[in-house]
Amino acid sequence: MVAHNAGILIVDSWIEHPNVTAAIYAHLPGQDSGRSLTNLMFGERSFSGRMPYTVAKQASDYGALLAPVVAGAPGTLEYFYPQDNFTEGVYIDYRAFIAQNIQPRFEFGYGLTYSTFSYSGLNAVTRRNNTLTYIPPGANRANATAPVQGGLPSLWNNIATVTFSIQNTGTVTAMEVPQLYIGIPGGPAKQLRGFDKINLRANQTQAVTLQLTRRDLSTWSVVDQQWVLQSGTYPIYVGASVLDIKLQGSLTI
Repeated sequence: MVAHNAGILIVDSWIEHPNVTAAIYAHLPGQDSGRSLTNLMFGERSFSGRMPYTVAKQASDYGALLAPVVAGAPGTLEYFYPQDNFTEGVYIDYRAFIAQNIQPRFEFGYGLTYSTFSYSGLNAVTRRNNTLTYIPPGANRANATAPVQGGLPSLWNNIATVTFSIQNTGTVTAMEVPQLYIGIPGGPAKQLRGFDKINLRANQTQAVTLQLTRRDLSTWSVVDQQWVLQSGTYPIYVGASVLDIKLQGSLTI
């Protein structure tokens, strides 16, 4: 089954039917959709896409995300322009599913291809000559205004490096999409902070390096009005999706 969908598509009403042997979320590939899809389905190329959202088993699993607060009565202007109080905070999509222990149909980052891969050799280290203070360099509590568009330049300093290796253990050339998730103290258990797409021949192994900036590891402080870097242990997860974790480690700040 090929679905040309512009967003999330719930499939549980038919995905287990014996006549459905595969499902492709093709989204909206444009004028070359026919040629590209036939190349993939006939095995001339390997699939390499990954889910940019979580596909739930039922719509109610998304909770309040599908039920914004409506301030007005039917027929009023407020009714046609509903408001939301955003009580979910940062717990949206996969963050919410993990926090509420909801098993999805297809998790964030999920995707199949015609080969298999193995991960090994995870190493995470902070880079030397970095200032790992709570407040980013160039800012203080008395003057918290960002001096340039995009925030303080120091937020984009690479302060940690994560390395690992991937091997294509199958028999055909295919692309793997390794994903790096970080657990920030006091926040969601996993947050995507990096990924790559690597084309590997059969039996080929390649090293992968992903950088983490100060901003990647920071949280927003309403008191300091800054992105702040907490001291502590940051769990690190590398895998093929947010739930298919291949390697685990930690980083200490």
